[in-house]
Amino acid sequence: MFRIVLIIVITTAFLVQTFGAAKADKKTKKCDKIQKNFTKKCKNPCDENLSKKCRKLKKKLESKCKIVIDCSPPPPPPKKLAWPGDFRWSFAGDVAGYNCLKVEEPAEPASYTWGDNRFCWKTGMNDPGLRWSYAGPIAGMRCTRIFEPADPHTWADNYLCVPKNSDLVLSWSYAGPIPGEQGCIQWKEDADPHTWNDNYLCGHQAGFESHKPPAQWPQDFAWSFAGPLAGYTCLAIAEPAEPKSTTWGDNFFCVKSDKASPFMQWSFAGPIYDRKCTRILEPADPHTWTDNYLCVPNDSPLNFHWTFSTGGRKGQCIQWKEPADAAGTWLDNYLCM
Repeated sequence: MFRIVLIIVITTAFLVQTFGAAKADKKTKKCDKIQKNFTKKCKNPCDENLSKKCRKLKKKLESKCKIVIDCSPPPPPPKKLAWPGDFRWSFAGDVAGYNCLKVEEPAEPASYTWGDNRFCWKTGMNDPGLRWSYAGPIAGMRCTRIFEPADPHTWADNYLCVPKNSDLVLSWSYAGPIPGEQGCIQWKEDADPHTWNDNYLCGHQAGFESHKPPAQWPQDFAWSFAGPLAGYTCLAIAEPAEPKSTTWGDNFFCVKSDKASPFMQWSFAGPIYDRKCTRILEPADPHTWTDNYLCVPNDSPLNFHWTFSTGGRKGQCIQWKEPADAAGTWLDNYLCM
């Protein structure tokens, strides 16, 4: 008797379960049909002027199939970061209200406190896709070399990278801000004695100064051996090994301020990574004029040629002259194009 009752209970449960599954399957198929019909006939389900048939189908979806058509407006896209105002440097850890990227060099001694250095950007904005590498440029990205020639702790292979499609174009300087850029942010580490007090990450966003006409060679450029020129944006041309008596501290290569910046950079420690560089050489000068370069972006129309003798001039030239450095024969040097 007990066995018969048990069989009846199990059979009943099975039938209920099977019937319930069949009913649910039938409902799913019916809802799928309604949804396909709605999608086919009602191209804009959130239109206030839906046809009577579409309104009926929509009501069925919501009431019988529990499928809610979300007609709320999409969230606004994140605000675009602006250079340099939405970025900042920190040598004391993460910054409240900012997303931060750790900037480290494992070869630095712990006492120089590079473990808490960060480059940051405001939260709630678009992600700039920044990445840091202390072991060479990152494949598939556009990288800027972060270099300090006075630091012995392997700073020759450190890079800050952005996606290749980024509108942010970065440049690095280990000797003060770069003139002509949209803005510069100082990277400072007081605990590191290797001249980390004059290093800057500079840059601009696509379209910067697009309202200005391009500078024309040679009429929009000028050399000065007596400080910056009024009405010009000037790039310091320095060689730290020069004695004060040769007065290289006030030498500048300039471009008119009403012309678009050519984004020139100067280096007294070799060519700049990912830039088109012209070697500025004076073999008669004993003060390390073998590793000095004037650089421009790779896509720049400026293709300079340098000569340290009058006879080597080609094209149109601007003389680079320093009367106080006659011993270094800086009386017959020309930048040409």
